[in-house]
Amino acid sequence: MPTMKRMLVIAILVAAPCGCATTPKAPAGRSWGERTPVFSVTQVLPPTVLEGANYRLSEDVSVQEYHYVFTVQSDFGEITAQGRPMLGLRLRELQALAAARKVDRYRLLVDGILTPLKNTGKGLDLILHEPLESLEAVPEGLGLIVDQYADPADRRAGPPARRKLATELNCDPETRNPVLKKLLDELSLYAVGGSLLTEGGMYFLPVWGLGALPMTAQMKELLVNSPPSAINRQIEKELETAGVESSVRSRFRYSTAFTTVQRLQLMGQFRALEGVENRVALLEVAANAHNEAEALSAIRKGQMLVDLRGREALRLLESLGWLPLAVLSNGTHVLICPYDYLRTTDEVNNYVNAYAASHPNVTTVLVAAGRVSPGVRKTMESAHIGIVEEGMELGDQGPRADEG
Repeated sequence: MPTMKRMLVIAILVAAPCGCATTPKAPAGRSWGERTPVFSVTQVLPPTVLEGANYRLSEDVSVQEYHYVFTVQSDFGEITAQGRPMLGLRLRELQALAAARKVDRYRLLVDGILTPLKNTGKGLDLILHEPLESLEAVPEGLGLIVDQYADPADRRAGPPARRKLATELNCDPETRNPVLKKLLDELSLYAVGGSLLTEGGMYFLPVWGLGALPMTAQMKELLVNSPPSAINRQIEKELETAGVESSVRSRFRYSTAFTTVQRLQLMGQFRALEGVENRVALLEVAANAHNEAEALSAIRKGQMLVDLRGREALRLLESLGWLPLAVLSNGTHVLICPYDYLRTTDEVNNYVNAYAASHPNVTTVLVAAGRVSPGVRKTMESAHIGIVEEGMELGDQGPRADEG
């Protein structure tokens, strides 16, 4: 993005004469000395995503564990999304549900599936309480089509007809959203030829500015023509050819935090980093993901690295604890921060202190996907670490809630 590029160049030039010096230990209580701000949703998101056909976003946005926390008022109840990438995923799912109702020949069927879940709390109850394990169960009616002893990813994605419907609705066949999953399960039993497409196809508004990547046409074709197990085997084979250690390959392939679509997205970033020394560090971080939020964060890190390489000569990746470290060809260190709002905590202070002690006199820049708090800014400045704040990904940031 042009703004981010300009800021990165300026930060590197300004920081060039300086080194990264050791910072003093953060004073006791500092982690609790900085208040957590509450933002207006218009400060952190582009206006195009604030309201849709079946949802609207609440005004207040809090911060939890470095992520913005959004409240989505939907037809199926109130949904909480932690982090912009997770919000992007949830809005894309709601868009898929709205799109299904626009197909005239299936409107009554779709309404029959969704209406009992709307405005009654049942939809919200499913979203909040449906256990992950139940998503692997073969739904009634699909038992004759899906082998109950199949690969778990194959059971989640379903047969070709269901996967085709999912791609036409622009959603992940392995979606963890129980409302959308139920719609795909039921609709795939009745959709003639396993297709929703009308002449001219279906149109989806892009969900910009949230850090959640859409499926590409190539991904959709692959998902329709191949079961997830075959795709994941091919991913592992490609990683073996690339020299990735077996335990990393295995943990990434079988991680329950990722869907097959999300693995394909991360693999696209891994390929885009070809020629960068130790690019496997991206997969090592991803393989340690424990849940979907961490998987989305890993994908966001990967995209930031790819974007960085598109602007600067990237030589090396390092697994440096909490934040990945990219080394440019000119020796500059770039710390990759995928979070919405980095605030002062013991974790941040300890990381900066350890980094500064082990990398003295190195020009360093923190590239943040979102913003940093005034306290973190002071901590970084004391360590002579430049800061690139992306803020909103589209449009003007507007006034900062934590500065006025």
